[in-house]
Amino acid sequence: MAETMRCYRHPDRETRVSCATCGRPICTECMVQTEVGIKCPDDARMPRGARAGVMKRGQIARTLLAGAAVALLGIPVVFGILQVPAGRLIISALVGYLAGTFVYRAGGRNGGPVSMAVSGVSVFVAYAPWMVNPLLSGNFPLFLFLPALIAVGFAVYRSR
Repeated sequence: MAETMRCYRHPDRETRVSCATCGRPICTECMVQTEVGIKCPDDARMPRGARAGVMKRGQIARTLLAGAAVALLGIPVVFGILQVPAGRLIISALVGYLAGTFVYRAGGRNGGPVSMAVSGVSVFVAYAPWMVNPLLSGNFPLFLFLPALIAVGFAVYRSR
């Protein structure tokens, strides 16, 4: 059974409704019907353009956790990409796009500088173990890393 949600403004009230922008639980008294769904009073007051890229503490924490997961789980994925003789660039770009989308969604679908930076750094960290030796020898493998990084930026930016 799912944990009971309580309105963030009225903790004594149970609810099954959450804000479409920030995801906070809201009761029927607090919810505001907008053209794009039910919102909390804070998010309903702000114009749509003002909300883009503005993240609350919880969203930033989830974004950072998702970025850490991408970095750690990305290391074996990058190793697998390096084992594929053909199509590395396409696979690298696809993996970067999926990583960016994952971080973006984990942060409450609120793209912005924080989401883009966390996505980019996490993909860089996933590629880092295989870039140290070539970097030190002067043969930096940008051809593998850049498609993933560009795809990360596209995944986060396109959703704004």
